[in-house]
Amino acid sequence: MRINKNIFHILYYWVTLLFFVSCLNNQTGEQLYKNGLTHFESSDHGDYYDQEELKKAISQFEKSIEKGFYEREVYYWLSLSYLFFNSDNENAERIYSLGVNKFQNDIGFHFGRGSCRKKMRKHKEAFEDFNKVILLDTSRKYEYLSNAFYERGAMSFILGDTINAIKDRDTAQSMKSHQLRTYKDYCQLWK
Repeated sequence: MRINKNIFHILYYWVTLLFFVSCLNNQTGEQLYKNGLTHFESSDHGDYYDQEELKKAISQFEKSIEKGFYEREVYYWLSLSYLFFNSDNENAERIYSLGVNKFQNDIGFHFGRGSCRKKMRKHKEAFEDFNKVILLDTSRKYEYLSNAFYERGAMSFILGDTINAIKDRDTAQSMKSHQLRTYKDYCQLWK
């Protein structure tokens, strides 16, 4: 019995396609992370981020986590991807929270989540994150420590605790060479 050439080509095409799709599904979390990183790097044009490449990076990073790749870097790059992708603070907060769950003492994740929460007007939660940054940094070496004091003070100001807000602003000011904005002015952005 002879197989029609057209049927053979169609069957060959479908088998090849199924093989290719199954290979894609068999990528490890680490491979997906590396693919995401490649897309993220391709999205960076210096003064803007290509949104289509960021979508691809986000997809690959999310799949990486789904596949069990829980390295710190995947949470870091995925949260940045969401922030650069239309300033998606909700998803960035979600990813920072996943990062905090895996790396409870990660100062950067607490600071990033606090920044997202501030922008989302979750003042009490943002205060808690900035406070955690200050409590975790016992050696006082975190590069954004002055910002953590300033932001914690801003959240205190919004929440009505002006005495502690002034103390935090004074502490932040002592670490800066330039004049910081007053909370009355700065906090108008986050009320």
